[in-house]
Amino acid sequence: MVKPTVNGEKSSSHFIAHVTSYPAVADSLDAIENNPYGKKGIELATEGYNKVVAPVVPYAQRPYGYVAPYVQKADELADGGLTRVDNTFPIVKQDTEKIKGTILDLAFMPLRMANQGKDYLLSTYSNEYKKCGGNGYIAGGKAVITTGLVVTSDSLSWLAEYLNQKKEEGKEFAMEKKDAAKEKKDAAKEKAGK
Repeated sequence: MVKPTVNGEKSSSHFIAHVTSYPAVADSLDAIENNPYGKKGIELATEGYNKVVAPVVPYAQRPYGYVAPYVQKADELADGGLTRVDNTFPIVKQDTEKIKGTILDLAFMPLRMANQGKDYLLSTYSNEYKKCGGNGYIAGGKAVITTGLVVTSDSLSWLAEYLNQKKEEGKEFAMEKKDAAKEKKDAAKEKAGK
C-alpha cells in the first residue's frame, strides 16, 4: 500500500491519509507508480514542484499561518465526509477485486434478468405447446394464449406475495409507532399530573 506522501514529504492531512487507505485508491496509486508513464509524470511533477513551488514556500509561511486553521477545519470536514461515505457505502473499504466484481455484477444484471425472463417465457411456451397437441398453427395460438395466462398468473401471485409481506411490515411498523405514541402520551399525562 502506498504511504500518503505529498511531494516526498509525509502528509499531515487526515483526508489524504483516509483516501489512500481505500484499497482501490492505494492499488491505483501503486499501478501509476509502477507504470513507466506514471513514473515519468510523477518525476515531472516533483521536478516542477522543486523548481517552482519549493523556492516560494518559505515566503508563504506567514500568510499560511493565517489560513492554517481554516485549512485544518476543511481537512477535518473532508475527513468527516469520507467517514460518512464509509458508513453509507461500506464497499469502498473492500478489496479492489471485490469492488470490480460487484460493479460488473450490477452492470450485467439487466442482461441476466432479460435472459432469465426469456428462458422462463420460452420454457413456459414450450410446456404449453406440448399440452395443446404440439403441431400446427392452432396449437401454437393456443400455446401463446395459455402462456400469456400462465405468465400473468405467476406475476400476480408474485405481486400478491410481495404486497402481503409489505402489509405485514406495515402493520408491525404501525404497531411500534402506536405503542411509542401511547408511551409518549402516558409520560406527558404523568408529567402534567405532577
